[in-house]
Amino acid sequence: MLDGKIKGLLLLFFPILLMTFSNCLFLFIEKIFLGQLSSEAMTAAVSAAYACQVTQLPTVALAMMAQVCVGRWYGAQEWTSIGPGIWQFIWFSLLSMLITVPIGLLYERYYFHGTSIEAIVLPYYRTLLSINFLFPLAATLSCFFLGQGKTRLILVLTLISQGIKILFAYLFIFGWGNLIPAWGLLGGVFSTFLAQGGFCLVLLGVFLQPDFKKIYSSSNWTFKPKLFWECIQPGILRAMNRVLIITSWAAIAHLMTTKEEDYPLVLSVGGTLFLFLPFLGDATCQAQITVVSHLLGSKRYLELNRAFRSGLTIVSTTIILCGIPLVVFPLQTFDLLFSKVEMTPESIKNVFLGVWASFVFSTFACIPISYVLAFKDTNFSLFMGLMCWMIGYLFMYVAIEVFVIPADQFWSMLAITYAVNALLYQWRMKKLESALPMTASPHLEATP
Repeated sequence: MLDGKIKGLLLLFFPILLMTFSNCLFLFIEKIFLGQLSSEAMTAAVSAAYACQVTQLPTVALAMMAQVCVGRWYGAQEWTSIGPGIWQFIWFSLLSMLITVPIGLLYERYYFHGTSIEAIVLPYYRTLLSINFLFPLAATLSCFFLGQGKTRLILVLTLISQGIKILFAYLFIFGWGNLIPAWGLLGGVFSTFLAQGGFCLVLLGVFLQPDFKKIYSSSNWTFKPKLFWECIQPGILRAMNRVLIITSWAAIAHLMTTKEEDYPLVLSVGGTLFLFLPFLGDATCQAQITVVSHLLGSKRYLELNRAFRSGLTIVSTTIILCGIPLVVFPLQTFDLLFSKVEMTPESIKNVFLGVWASFVFSTFACIPISYVLAFKDTNFSLFMGLMCWMIGYLFMYVAIEVFVIPADQFWSMLAITYAVNALLYQWRMKKLESALPMTASPHLEATP
């Protein structure tokens, strides 16, 4: 199945798509629920989500390197290396709180201080920060299966978990008679803790079942400093890349939240959409990482170009489909999602067009990014993180502060930064491929 053909990629892509969709769907629906309370609650939740990404996404990005490791071990038939390797990532997930909590508490002083939402957002943000370890832990345990191309269990558990999140988010945000009090902004966090914690416990139980102990040595839970470093080291630069990208984006968002008039509203409306839409790019990236890692592990280099074409077909289709509600029917989509938010029709069209353009380039970039990650070229990932401050923050700072662009043009300007980012990753992907010996290689068929 993992040969780079479109059929095999689709069989892997669709289950991952449902998983990433359900993950992003909760973030989207939670913001819609809070928007029914007030625009301030929705703005606070969007801002807190972006702030939490400073600690959450780097740890998840590092934990997701487990997918590359498992893919390579599986492709090379080194199955007993998988269990001990996964345990090193589990240890990392737990130990990460020693870093993420202090950094998160320091970061809140910069990000929220002096904003109009400071008073209501801090309890929400700090509660999210306290359960940060569940996100890299869930990513690690999921990668044990995804790295092998096995998606069924993760798909079922993810759908159940996200369904529980949405149900409890509604109950906790709005309350239910005298049985459940209305916790408002904090309701979504409590539902996340229950669902995410249950998801991790079930996956850990499956990981430790007798068959997996025998095949993958999954009971070998010992912390091994040398193996820990071998597993974590390639992901450190990737995590730093995420830190630089997210802090750059958070700095841009901070520029918008400190402005008056329509700037915070444009950020929250577009941001609500953009917290949801990446599920398509994430699914493509994860599916491609698994395929490319298998091809590299089994030295089937000739099939890499075919895998790229298959990924491009999927990306092009998703871009066209997402353009229908955002570009063809923007006013109807806005009325459906943000019925209590007031914006002019022209501003709605500009914001939705800009969000779609940003989505186009960020989604296309996921294909070459998957190759860079599968090659473990984390030095380039760090370089791109630094570039985000040049082609991202500085560009947007000039646009907002110097040229004072209209608020509804924010997302269109941001799309330019995503386009440059995509081109740089595409160039690096071609560079890495050109260094490979493009000769025929044996096809490893054995499976455990």
